[in-house]
Amino acid sequence: MVARRHLLGCALVLSLVALCLTATNAVALKFGSCAQSSQFRCATLTVPLDHSGKSPGKIKLRVAAQRRFPRGAGLIVALAGGPGQAAIPFADQFASSLSPMLRNRRLVVIDQRGTGSSGALSCPELQKLTEAAPLTGSLVRDCAQQIGSRRRFYSTLDSVADLDAVRAAFGARKVALMGVSYGTWVAEEYARVHPGKTESLILDSVVGPSQPSGFYLDSRAAIKRVTAEQCAARRCEGITTDPVGDLTAVMARVASAPLRGQIYDSRGRARPSSYENQDEIDSVIIGGDLNAELRAQLPAAMAAARADDYAPLLRLQSALGGAALSARELSFGLNVITSCLDFELPYALSSPTATRAPLVASALSAINPSSYSPLTAENVRSRSVASDCLLFPTQFDTAPASGPLPNVPSLILAGQLDLRTPAENAAATAALIPKASLVRLRGAGHDVLGADTTGCVATALKRFAAGIKVGSPCANSDNGVRPVPLAPRKVADAKPASGVAGTRGRALSVAFNGVSDALGTAYMMLAAGVEPRGGGLRGGSFDASNGPIESVVLRSYRYSSDLAVNGSLRLLSSGPRGTLTLSGASTGKVKITSWNSASGVIDGRAVSWNRPAGAAARSPSGPRAAPLIR
Repeated sequence: MVARRHLLGCALVLSLVALCLTATNAVALKFGSCAQSSQFRCATLTVPLDHSGKSPGKIKLRVAAQRRFPRGAGLIVALAGGPGQAAIPFADQFASSLSPMLRNRRLVVIDQRGTGSSGALSCPELQKLTEAAPLTGSLVRDCAQQIGSRRRFYSTLDSVADLDAVRAAFGARKVALMGVSYGTWVAEEYARVHPGKTESLILDSVVGPSQPSGFYLDSRAAIKRVTAEQCAARRCEGITTDPVGDLTAVMARVASAPLRGQIYDSRGRARPSSYENQDEIDSVIIGGDLNAELRAQLPAAMAAARADDYAPLLRLQSALGGAALSARELSFGLNVITSCLDFELPYALSSPTATRAPLVASALSAINPSSYSPLTAENVRSRSVASDCLLFPTQFDTAPASGPLPNVPSLILAGQLDLRTPAENAAATAALIPKASLVRLRGAGHDVLGADTTGCVATALKRFAAGIKVGSPCANSDNGVRPVPLAPRKVADAKPASGVAGTRGRALSVAFNGVSDALGTAYMMLAAGVEPRGGGLRGGSFDASNGPIESVVLRSYRYSSDLAVNGSLRLLSSGPRGTLTLSGASTGKVKITSWNSASGVIDGRAVSWNRPAGAAARSPSGPRAAPLIR
């Protein structure tokens, strides 16, 4: 969870076991229509700003509940990520994902205090930052000052008190909770504070059982394991034999001097680009948690950069933009405020701000560098909550709940490639709950339920909902996107297409893989909220912005520096269809009729290519698109 750079995703799913509802202590909620959904009715629940009653003020919580539900249905509450993300806009998605589990449950979704329609905290200067822009202590200080003294009432425990008020308002003796990412921390804290009112838990992408580290030590400790695991089982064959060594070398190089090169815009114009420090590369790596196509490009990009070819790595910066989010969609103000209040910091917020920096330096020096290698101590410091909150105004300290997690039925989901909330967190949490079932999915990043394409996680949920043994439904599943191959610098470096020898075969390979390279980049950008059009890897441009990527246009697209490809391809269920014109190291025209066949004339001679029987091809639709000839 936390700091804009580590915003945790919002996901769907919920908990199970039917709950008994009673009118006792219920509050009369006045329901009306929900602008976001016709399946839900919305109401406002007024809660104290300060649940202790010592400070005046009220907060109006926006609550969405299903219109139709079975008689005697139990209460299930879904908790979004962030912190700072509104949940009600995702109500229909929650309902769709949970449909098998809602036969005797009523789904309730709330915008937690300070988010969405529940008084979203707004700090304009902070809100307009992009993922790649640095978050500074002064921006956090200014935001805290803008919000004023009420900022101290936006900790997770304040949201826990709100959540219990929601439970009581619906007259439920107990509540089943589902949380994803930061939502898991809210659910865990609720379970600690109200163990007798917690029926069951589903925790997806788990923050962990302990107070989150102000240095993100859990994420840092997992980086080598995740890097190696992405290339396990020969998935990086032909790309690299040493992915951890590649990452280590690139990080060491950028720590000494910027990595400079050029990228191309949507009109094919070159412009300078660089990585100035480890922080910027770290942003790209973390971005892969929620972007499968970006993650698939990392091994080759690191291997190429180690060999002084920075083009693939520089291009990944295009996935860090995206449309600006409003505070009602995701409040960066709430994110930094809750983070400063909740995280384990090497100083107290009640301490003078001038005394904090030395405490950060001392705490960091006491950490074994091997626990965050290949990052440097400076990177860990600069991209930490401990650094973000250095200038946070002096105030009373807060502390997380200290009680144990209750032994209730729990389903705990972890993506093996998740760096924001590593799988180690899920295992540590499951170990504290004897009734917990731990499901780990290979190849998955953050937000396991939302990212799973294998169906095994849905199977786990169905079993959990039915009250039967969950077992290991994901034991033989892999949700990973196959890493893309190394891009050739020139046609002569490429592997020829099978059955087409020499330069013509190499040119065909470069042209074919260039199409997939453009589509992979388009899907990566689309997942990042960026218009799917831009520059080629080594020149030219592409445009896949026609609807939900129904076609792609290549304009002098250069996958290798010495071959330009022009053409327009329609993306059909059977594969791409269209004609490509080649110029440069080879000339000619190639007609593509599917992902498995092409024919035409290259360098004055006819060529015909068909994928060898038994050779695997990646799906051409969605973010599964990838190079075809390797």
